[in-house]
Amino acid sequence: MTERYLVMPRGINVGTHNRVPMAELRSVLADEGYFDVATVLQSGNVILTAASAVPEEVVAAGQQLLSEEFDVNVPCVARTAGQIRAVLDRNPFRGTVTDGSRYLVNFLSEKPDPEAVATLLAEDHNPEAIAIEGTEAFVWTPDGVKAMTLSYAYLEKRLGIVATARNWNTLQKIAAKL
Repeated sequence: MTERYLVMPRGINVGTHNRVPMAELRSVLADEGYFDVATVLQSGNVILTAASAVPEEVVAAGQQLLSEEFDVNVPCVARTAGQIRAVLDRNPFRGTVTDGSRYLVNFLSEKPDPEAVATLLAEDHNPEAIAIEGTEAFVWTPDGVKAMTLSYAYLEKRLGIVATARNWNTLQKIAAKL
């Protein structure tokens, strides 16, 4: 059985560090046996079809490939096409968000500890808003991402997991290609 995935390396091609040419990444992934490989934007969002139905296997293979082929050591998170569509359908801030570039979904490596989530959600983050559902943290940051406090790094520290964020506009572009 094959599965369609979005693989999200964190911090690829942002600034001068962790540079990975997207055409070369697509080629290497195809050589490794992945099918229908596509990238979205230059930030390392990779859509591919894999023989594995286990996202953790795809993540491990992606991290190893980035390290061995490009000398880039970053965490990755993967979701199936169905999971990405479900994230867009859930949208806990429907009716509140006015700018998709300021609405982020943080994809978490695993479901965080419920007590840590409850503590975080009980705090006042105004003007930002956060909802955590399973392995996703939805963050509305009306003042923009440069001013935000609920960043992926903050969530990682507070929840003890790996996180990588994509804005709503990017997720919609990705979903159209899945």
